[in-house]
Amino acid sequence: MSLSRLAMRIAAARALKGATLAEARVFDSAIDPIDQTIAETRAPVLIVTTDDYEVDTVGRDLMHGDTRCELVIEAAIASRVEVSGDVSLSIPHTDEGMEIVLDLIEHQVMTALTRERTTWSRVWMKLAPRVHKRSSRRGASVEHGVRFAARQIVLSCDLIEAPADGAAVVPGSTWEDVLAVMTEDEALSPIADLLRVTIEGQPLADWRRAANALGIHLETADAIGLGPIIDLAEDAEALEEIRLTGDPADVVISVGA
Repeated sequence: MSLSRLAMRIAAARALKGATLAEARVFDSAIDPIDQTIAETRAPVLIVTTDDYEVDTVGRDLMHGDTRCELVIEAAIASRVEVSGDVSLSIPHTDEGMEIVLDLIEHQVMTALTRERTTWSRVWMKLAPRVHKRSSRRGASVEHGVRFAARQIVLSCDLIEAPADGAAVVPGSTWEDVLAVMTEDEALSPIADLLRVTIEGQPLADWRRAANALGIHLETADAIGLGPIIDLAEDAEALEEIRLTGDPADVVISVGA
């Protein structure tokens, strides 16, 4: 489901902020080409996007199945880089210097995504439990008189499924963890609310959620034994009591008492 792709991309971008030489210059799905962005920024930047997305479906169930997605991280540099910390140095704006910076950033990207150093790296690892392939492509150009070097990193990932709609997000689940971390981020809190409403939707009876998961209409669900005993037009309501009338007095049986 594309909700998994959305959540995985957000988690990756947040996990990378402050974790590399790009510092906080991490952009989620920037529309401008990277050559235009780096010409304006000069300092190291990261742009996080998602590319090819595939789901192995069965029948008409278009919402579930083995899911794969490419996470694309583009890095670019067009200036001298000052490194401080345990080791302090200045990496010059030369071909060799820019390649050194990109090699360091690529290593830092992998570390940020595969070490639980923040809540965002934790949820990213939960959303993408397996990475099938990692590729890295070099790039360089001159734009508006600015020489820059670039690196495109592509991770081919498995994704977990989003929950079936019509039921509350299960406490303690990966999706509950994702929504909780998003809620703590002021900018993402409204998105977390929208995701929860989108996932949970209108509460549905179990048989209707099963029909939705199979991608079948309600009459077929009834024919194969998934449907309710009552009219298909209405969901079953919880039975609260049974009332027997007649002499010597009415008898009321509370269900579940």
